[in-house]
Amino acid sequence: MNAPVCIIGTGYVGMACALGLADLGWPVHGYDILPERIDRLRRGIPPYREPGITESLQKHLASGRIHFFDDIHAAAKDARIVIVAVGTPSRDDGSADLAPLKAAIEQLSSVEFAAWPTIVIRSTVPPGTSDKIADAIEHWADLIYAPEFLREGSAVRDFLNPDRIVVGCSDASAAVTYVNLLERLQKPVVFTSRCNAELIKGCSNAFLALKISFANEVANMCDTLGATSDDVLRGIGYDQRIGSEFLRPGIGFGGPCFEKDVKSMAHVAAQHGLGKELFAATLRVNSAQPMRILDILEHEMLSLSNATIGVWGLAFKAGTDDIRDSLALRIVDELGGRGARMVVFDPAVHVAPLPLGSRMVTSALEATDADALVVLTEWPEFARIDPLAYASNLRRRVVVDGRNVLDSSRVAAAGLTYRGVGRSMRGPVQHDPLAAAVEV
Repeated sequence: MNAPVCIIGTGYVGMACALGLADLGWPVHGYDILPERIDRLRRGIPPYREPGITESLQKHLASGRIHFFDDIHAAAKDARIVIVAVGTPSRDDGSADLAPLKAAIEQLSSVEFAAWPTIVIRSTVPPGTSDKIADAIEHWADLIYAPEFLREGSAVRDFLNPDRIVVGCSDASAAVTYVNLLERLQKPVVFTSRCNAELIKGCSNAFLALKISFANEVANMCDTLGATSDDVLRGIGYDQRIGSEFLRPGIGFGGPCFEKDVKSMAHVAAQHGLGKELFAATLRVNSAQPMRILDILEHEMLSLSNATIGVWGLAFKAGTDDIRDSLALRIVDELGGRGARMVVFDPAVHVAPLPLGSRMVTSALEATDADALVVLTEWPEFARIDPLAYASNLRRRVVVDGRNVLDSSRVAAAGLTYRGVGRSMRGPVQHDPLAAAVEV
């Protein structure tokens, strides 16, 4: 029988690795420092929401392909490959907090391995981190850096269908065992240095975040000029040099990855005296975008004081119940600060910190018993609700679609004022760019 692959950390990345490797036929040992999480995993209850994950977990538990441990020695001692997938959250100064990673490596250093192990770091870390760890553990293990490129809501699917497999190592021979795990995927493998692999990961996320901020800047310009961001960004995205992915305006990017990774890259650049203008601008645009949504709502309402606002969506993106660093929560908090009360519905989030006087409800239509409606997560089911079903519920007849998920024509046809991001069913052109061009 093959030696088990040990996974340290059972969050999004760790569970995607565990279930993905089990799907590929490998035995997997999962370990976490949270005993209650291990207990739930042993009972087939995953730590987060994702289509198909519960069925996959229960299938592999029943087959004996996956086992979960709360003892790192039992989990790791027979493994030849140990994948470390613990969190590296942002500190206040934007730097990555590597304490969880260092603690995991320290724990592994005490394990009496049956054979020389290869430690695979999949956590996102600043460039130079894994080289330092490699130097510290070279007397008991090899170390490679193999970043993940997973999206919450489709993490297992992304693990099994990567665009590329990036492997950072000082000697390619040390990575052969790890690459063999993924041979069945038949995907291109990029062998490079550990530092290069770290930069590939960090800069990939920074570039995707930049595209989102660019899309929001374009959409805001469309709002001002009376243009339609849907058409403008679609026209831009058809250019093969640019591509349409992530050119979707909205409330900005939230969640545990993009903002953290851009901050980390900006911090590294500042430490080395390098320009960080693009990183900083990306973050500035993203920080301002939620306030723009609030300003649009306040403009339509004239005042938010004592208003009741229906909110659709709290998760930072559709397909997950994750509210970590959710911009939707930031908007809800600010609404509370401006004197509003919220009636909130999210199909995956049932408990969340809300301002005083606000409450969660159990259906999307119940959340429309309000003065106005704001859409903050792009759940597809919101678009399937007929606007006529809630038009009479909205006392001020205002809908602000912060995710451009609704059909603006249908909302307007129901007699509601529709304001999206770079798209609106009304409002005069404030400035005619063609006239200005002629004058010049």
